[in-house]
Amino acid sequence: MQPFTRTERFLSMFTTLRAGEGRVALRLCTQSFVIMLAYYLLKVIREPLILADGTAELKAYTTAMQAVLLMAIVPLFANLYQGASTREGKHHILRNTLLFFIINLVGFVLALQLGWKIAIAFYVWLGIFSVMVLALFWAFAADLFNLKSGQRIFPLVAAASALGALLGSGIASWLYEQVGYAGVMYCAALLLGIPWWLSGQTESTIPVDSKSHLNAPFDTHKYPLQEGFQVVLRSRYLTLIAGFVMLLNLINTNGEYILASFVTDYAREFVTGSPSAVDSYITLFYSRYLFITMLLSFLIQLFLVARIYDRLGIEKSLYILPVIMLINYGLIALFPLLLVARFTMITENSVYYSLQSTTRHALFLPVSRKEKYIGKHTIDTFFFRLGDVISGGFVYVASALLGLGIVGFVLINIGLAGLLFRLSAAIGRGHESAAAETLSNRPPVLSLPLHDLRIPAGRKSDLQLDANTFIDDDVGDALRYQAYLFYS
Repeated sequence: MQPFTRTERFLSMFTTLRAGEGRVALRLCTQSFVIMLAYYLLKVIREPLILADGTAELKAYTTAMQAVLLMAIVPLFANLYQGASTREGKHHILRNTLLFFIINLVGFVLALQLGWKIAIAFYVWLGIFSVMVLALFWAFAADLFNLKSGQRIFPLVAAASALGALLGSGIASWLYEQVGYAGVMYCAALLLGIPWWLSGQTESTIPVDSKSHLNAPFDTHKYPLQEGFQVVLRSRYLTLIAGFVMLLNLINTNGEYILASFVTDYAREFVTGSPSAVDSYITLFYSRYLFITMLLSFLIQLFLVARIYDRLGIEKSLYILPVIMLINYGLIALFPLLLVARFTMITENSVYYSLQSTTRHALFLPVSRKEKYIGKHTIDTFFFRLGDVISGGFVYVASALLGLGIVGFVLINIGLAGLLFRLSAAIGRGHESAAAETLSNRPPVLSLPLHDLRIPAGRKSDLQLDANTFIDDDVGDALRYQAYLFYS
């Protein structure tokens, strides 16, 4: 039996690992941590850049611009996947995309040094970078592992991602003060070189029993322009996930609008002094709110997500956020207070950024390679940004044109959360059906007898089981052993 390394013993505190999985888990954790660290460094300088070069109103149009550009990128990516899928190794798409964005960052720095106005282009570029690179990274991770192994390792990788976001948001302002816009961009470009380098070696470190053995059939026909969208629409399972992403964005945007309304009303009514005092209160409120949310999401990701998967599985984990939303907006309807809205939105977002985000990535473990790359890329980029556009339009129409108040938004969110619950049930059934095609799901069978170990008092003893003590037909599954001491 292969012994656990020190790294595997440490990581096993947070999830179940099999011997030999520590190296690949650590490599993927490093990649996800660095990608999110680089993104949050860039995200913090995005705001002052666009306000320095233009006006706050310009921000309102950038999300729609991103959705339009992604509509053009989706067919290009489908053809990129077709070309890369014929090459040996699963890392080529991610590496090439990372290299492309690294070159983009260097270009932004050069343009900045030449005195060009880059704010709008950078704002749109960063929005596309965030959804595209994350979609590709998680598609790459889903392509590496079989269902059981991915379900165990994904919570660890997502926890590293949350830590990168937490650290990046914490040091970005300090780094900007030290090196300016160009320096932050150079740092982010150098950081992205780490996952670019590591991704090429990650696949070779995976144990055989943890690997995904799904291979895409070679397709000689050139994909049509709408292939990315057709991959999603041909599969009821992927169509449900796309609808889930858009509906989740709508509910969350409504929730943020509800919280913002409570905050501004409270500040105007109870904060005394100049308008700057009101602005200072709102700034401090959101600073604390975001920090607590990110910290809680990291703790949930690190200590709870893997355990929730062990107890409930992927399918039932989908229900948790819709149930939390139903309870939260019910509480706001009964007690329309800032304190209640703050508590409920921290709860919702911390679960959204941790459990829900990881579960959304894990839903792609049992699907084909084409659906993992093209389908996931289309959903996490175009449909995600389309959800943002729909959400922003809904808030504008409901508040500015129809004059809908906070209570109206709360009641609408209760209804939408009920619909999200129904969608979760349908997606759960789809995942269960897809998983059943790759799993026998049988309990382990004892193949060798287990004998009692007699330990003399005061003497150190080691209990070691043979690697073939149990037979488990489910590839990638892991067993935990517990030994009990009986005194006689």
